[in-house]
Amino acid sequence: MRIQHTLVAVVFAAVGSTSAIAQGRGVMPGRGALTPGRGGGNMARDAGIQIPKYANGVNLLIEHRPELVLSDSQFTRIVSIKRSLDSANAPLVRKLDSVQHLFRTGTPMFSSPSPLRRDSLSNARALVSDAIGAIRTNIATWRDRAYATLSSIQLTRAQDLEEKAERAAAEENQRAGGSKGSRGVP
Repeated sequence: MRIQHTLVAVVFAAVGSTSAIAQGRGVMPGRGALTPGRGGGNMARDAGIQIPKYANGVNLLIEHRPELVLSDSQFTRIVSIKRSLDSANAPLVRKLDSVQHLFRTGTPMFSSPSPLRRDSLSNARALVSDAIGAIRTNIATWRDRAYATLSSIQLTRAQDLEEKAERAAAEENQRAGGSKGSRGVP
């Protein structure tokens, strides 16, 4: 009897290790998703929290300095404005990073989410919405100050750059299943 148990254990160990080797090499049909580096296949995944992209007009001014032909004094003022904007947005960005890390996308779901998890996700989405709204408000305020330093030609170019960046952010948000646009709150 003891020999039979030992024999059964050896057979299971041999079958298990052969199966694991085959899966590791991607040999077993229909099981390629278990191959390292290929992801989890058809497994249901938690949507997590997506942080929507947004355009930052102040950063665009700095990135496109040569195209906008900013003078040294304009550039210095805009850099100062950017620092103030970054300081105002830093706590909000840290909060968004923490929420995104806590509710990262793609975590496998092994059952339907509990009511506590759904409530937690709902609260996190509300926090993201509020934080993104505050960030956009800060950007608009500081962008207007930066735009006040520009000539009319520079202002027109800057507004065109920002409009293109907003469209690109909105398209990326739609691809990611995020917000409905770059101006609206998600």
